[in-house]
Amino acid sequence: MRGPLAAALALALVAPGSAAAAPELVPVGQFASPVGLAAPPRDPSRLFVVERGGTVRLVRDGAVAPAPFADLSEQVLAGGEQGLLGMAFPPDYAASGLAYVFLTAKSPPGELQIRELQRSADPDRAIPGPGRLLLAVPHPDAANHNGGQLAFGPDGFLYAATGDGGGANDPGDDAADTTSLLGKILRIDPRDGAAQPPNPFGNQVWAYGLRNPWRFSFDRATGDLVIGDVGQGVKEEIDWSPAAAGGGRGVDFGWRCWEGTIPTPSDPSNRNSPPLCPNPPAGTQSPAAERDHDADGFCAIVGGFVVRDPGVPSLAGRYLYGDNCHSGLESVVLGDPAAPAATGLSVPALASFGEDACGRIYTASLGGAVSRLQEGAPSPCSFPPEPGLAPPPGGTPAGVTADTRAPLLRVAWRGTQRLRRLRLAVRADEDCAVTVRARRFRTRRRALKAGVRETVRLRPTRRGARRLRRALVRDGRITVTVRLAARDAAGNVRLRRVRLGVTR
Repeated sequence: MRGPLAAALALALVAPGSAAAAPELVPVGQFASPVGLAAPPRDPSRLFVVERGGTVRLVRDGAVAPAPFADLSEQVLAGGEQGLLGMAFPPDYAASGLAYVFLTAKSPPGELQIRELQRSADPDRAIPGPGRLLLAVPHPDAANHNGGQLAFGPDGFLYAATGDGGGANDPGDDAADTTSLLGKILRIDPRDGAAQPPNPFGNQVWAYGLRNPWRFSFDRATGDLVIGDVGQGVKEEIDWSPAAAGGGRGVDFGWRCWEGTIPTPSDPSNRNSPPLCPNPPAGTQSPAAERDHDADGFCAIVGGFVVRDPGVPSLAGRYLYGDNCHSGLESVVLGDPAAPAATGLSVPALASFGEDACGRIYTASLGGAVSRLQEGAPSPCSFPPEPGLAPPPGGTPAGVTADTRAPLLRVAWRGTQRLRRLRLAVRADEDCAVTVRARRFRTRRRALKAGVRETVRLRPTRRGARRLRRALVRDGRITVTVRLAARDAAGNVRLRRVRLGVTR
């Protein structure tokens, strides 16, 4: 027996199960109403689980840490669609130790808040407390339609999803109002929560016309923006905006006049009622895919991710999503007119999807289960070295212990300083990169040579300078907290925090 048939038989004998492998969901752990999943960049060992009640749990190397990474239950108004809803890590998390969470607040009740957390000296714990308030969006009228997703875009800025404020048919017409921050995808500077060019409307709004974009994601291969927007009484929709077309910049996705591809019925309980908008506006972007409440059994779509995990080849390049009512997960090729396809996977009470640093996909059920998408053995994970932080050629030589010690960081300053320019003298005992941050000041980064002192000057942002000057006029003197993170070539991080007195 020779030729292709023999080769095929030999391959089957060598790897008897590989061809028959199918996607499956492998349990990771049980949690208390998990509603979000996030992972730091370039860290294959950590997955963070957001629990609706206000805690963030850490899964490290497959094991759930006994203590929470963060506990914001004192700040969070939880229940139903409210709670601690999302989390995201910036590209420089390894050095900065900063993370961002999205929550509905107890005070003011229901307010949508984005808060910044700081990792402590223990890499598995955040510094206790409520964190720094980065952005607040009033949401006083209803407990639902909060949005809740956070993600860093390919441009390094923080994106957030907000719902339209709740109620039937968006009574305030917030989604279509580009001066309102409700019913939107927002794009903000994580340093101060402000808008940044090229935001299209001069504020934090990036895209609009959304009802409740509970989950959105960026395709890690293309940068495309994909949104799962929860519908009202008839349609659930998937919105897709390719990076090459602006990645959603200035796009109107049609709510409240359009629900999916149909004019919104004026009566949410009767799909045959007259349209809410007799003349729905043109120029809105139609969804890439939609699912029907009656025909498909959907009620609240949960957006997922375009699968880029090489260990799940059967779904490669397909957008994976689900629904809170319809337990079967589906996938679709964005831009392809072919209908969505069932995956054979099922998650009752699906709440969220997540993607780790390696591109592996996870699911979370409100019932408590968090699972990982797998097809056969888990896919391996490795990262190319970051520029300026490359390991020694060939890795660690045999017989040499790997570097696990963080740089020793010394910081000096002179007494009370002036607002217009803060100065710090920074020195480390080994080559490293240091990031220096302070609220309302511009972030600075320096490459340090071992034993060489560098002077770091911090200047306030334009908006920050105005606020700080007002505080100085009122109080005469203020205190600025400066956070420093030094990272060496082996990835070890040293954190420091100093407080500077500032006068006019």
